[in-house]
Amino acid sequence: MKTIVSTALAVATLLASSAARADDATCIAASEEALTLRQGGKLHDALERLALCADAACPAEVKEECARRITAVDAVMPTLILAAKDGAGGDLSAVTVTMDGAPLVSTLDGRALSVDPGEHTFRFETRGQLPIERKLVLRESDKERRELVTIGAPVAPAVVRGGSWGTQKTLAVISGGLGLVGIALGATFGAFAVSSQDQQHGDCGPSACPHYLQSLTDYDYAQRNATASTISFVAGGVLAAAGVVLWFTAPRVRIVPVAAANGAGVTLAWVF
Repeated sequence: MKTIVSTALAVATLLASSAARADDATCIAASEEALTLRQGGKLHDALERLALCADAACPAEVKEECARRITAVDAVMPTLILAAKDGAGGDLSAVTVTMDGAPLVSTLDGRALSVDPGEHTFRFETRGQLPIERKLVLRESDKERRELVTIGAPVAPAVVRGGSWGTQKTLAVISGGLGLVGIALGATFGAFAVSSQDQQHGDCGPSACPHYLQSLTDYDYAQRNATASTISFVAGGVLAAAGVVLWFTAPRVRIVPVAAANGAGVTLAWVF
């Protein structure tokens, strides 16, 4: 009977020892896998392996080393705070985000997300709007990096602003200037015509014309100046009016909001 009991105890001890050795091997393997993952930038996977080898059942040295490396990996794990706004500038929370094609979050609540370092493609989707994609490169130890996207076109009205000084405005100024010169010449020739006419009336009296030849000359001057005055007034008025039309029909810049697959923006349009 004693022999049977002793044998059973020996077998149980052997089985327990084998299980312990198997657990030790698992802990060591998890520690080595975590090191490889850490070197490859797979920090989340590395933390999962380190949690295994930091278990209380693992050998003391392995457990302590894995716990130390958990703290080190957590210190360099990048964190990202994502936010979204609509076209009117209001906050959006009902936004589904995927990272590299895999689900990340179903709502944006302002909390920081732990993300492996490297380049990632984020896709933002909300009901009734075109999805937005954004590529980000996250670096180790980059904590609480903030990224804001706008989903949907801005609702602000288009703004019309004066365009840059162009050829048409230059022509408007030239035409208007020539028109003013023409009007000024018309007034000058008109004054000459009135003066010549007054002098022509002085050359001859009511019943006699002692300066007949001079009166003919003065009359001719009055007629020519009157004609020049009329032409100058007409030409000046036409040029001045043309200048006004050219100035007020010069193209202006219209800032038009647009919606695009990668977000909202604006474009410039010439209006008349």
